[in-house]
Amino acid sequence: MEPQTHLPKVSVALVGGGTIAPLHAEYLLSSPTCSLSAVIDPFPPGKTLATKLGVPYYDSIQSLLRSEIQSPDAYIICVPSSLHLHVATDVVTHGRPKAILIEKPFCTDSNAVGHHRRFHPSIVAAREAIGNGKLGKITAITGTWTAKKPDIYYSSAQWRALRSAGGGPIWTNFIHDIDVLHYLTGSRVSRIWALSAVRHRENSTAPPADLVEEGVSIMLQFANGVVGTFVVSDNVPSPFGWEAATGDNPLYPVAPVAVDSYRIFGTLGTLTEPDGVLWGYDATDSERLGLEIGWNVPIRRNVLHVGDGIPFQQQVEHLARVIREGEKARCSEEDGLAAVKVCEAVITALIAGGGIPVDIHF
Repeated sequence: MEPQTHLPKVSVALVGGGTIAPLHAEYLLSSPTCSLSAVIDPFPPGKTLATKLGVPYYDSIQSLLRSEIQSPDAYIICVPSSLHLHVATDVVTHGRPKAILIEKPFCTDSNAVGHHRRFHPSIVAAREAIGNGKLGKITAITGTWTAKKPDIYYSSAQWRALRSAGGGPIWTNFIHDIDVLHYLTGSRVSRIWALSAVRHRENSTAPPADLVEEGVSIMLQFANGVVGTFVVSDNVPSPFGWEAATGDNPLYPVAPVAVDSYRIFGTLGTLTEPDGVLWGYDATDSERLGLEIGWNVPIRRNVLHVGDGIPFQQQVEHLARVIREGEKARCSEEDGLAAVKVCEAVITALIAGGGIPVDIHF
C-alpha cells in the first residue's frame, strides 16, 4: 500500500549516537512516513552525528522537552544495552511518546524491542513457507552465529567486555538469533543447556567473574517440542552468521557466496536461511521410481521467492503504522522479554558450568 503522503510525518527522536544510530538515522531521513526530529545523547558521538545530519541536538530528554520543538511522536533507543531499561523508563515517564522502539536487548535483566530481522525479506518468506505447510511439522532447528571481532572492538568500549553491562556475543548477537527462532517456530524456548568454549582471547581488564564469553554451545528445547542446537563465537573467522550471510548491515561485508546461518528441519522439508533454500521430495519422483518417499528418492533443491526491502527501513515504516493505524507490533515487549530470558538462562548455565539444564518460565 502506498504511504498516505498527505498526512504529516511521524516525528522520531533518536536516543544515542553510537554504532547503530547512524543506520537508524539514515532510514529515518529517507522515510516517506517518518522524520528525524532530534538526536539525544550526553556524549560526543551523538553531537557529532546531529551536526553531520543537520538536525537538532540535545544532551538529555529533559533538554529536548524544555526546548521549543514539538515533542516527538516516537523515540528510537540505541544506547549501550545495560542502559536500555533506564532510558526507556525516562522516555516513557517524561516524554510520553505514542511509541518507542528499543534496540535489542530489551533489557539485560528480565525483572525489568527492536528485533529488525523479523522484517528481513528472507525471514518474511521463511515464515510464509512454514505457515503454508511446505516444511510439514517442524522437528528441529540448528543455527550459528560465528564471526571474528577485532581486538579494538573490546578495547574501544569497556562495557562490551562485561556481561553485567550487556556485552559479549550472547547479549549482543545471539539475542537476535533466538528471537528469529522464536518467530519461525511459533514457540518459545523452555529449557536450555550451555557450555563455554575454550577461551583464546586475552582480556585482563575485565573482572574474571564478569568477563564475557568467547564461544558457547547451546542446546534448546522449545515449548512445542521442537529441539535445537546453536553455536556462538566472536573469535573465529567465519561467514556463518547473520551479518556475513545477508550483508544487511553495511558495517560488515557480505560473504562472497550464499551461506546459511539457520537450518529448520520439518517432516516434509528442510529450509536453510537466509539463503532461502528448501530441500524436499517430489511425489512424481517417488511414483516414477516406484519407491516410497524417503532417502532412496532424489532430493530436490528449490529456492524461495524473496521480496525486496531493507529491514531497518521496513521497521521504520512499521513504527509509523503502529502510531497512525494501531497496527500490532511485529515484535512486542513480550517478545523482546522472551529473548532476554533465554539469554539470561544461557548466562546462568555458563556461570554454573557442567552443562546443567536451566528452565525458562514465561
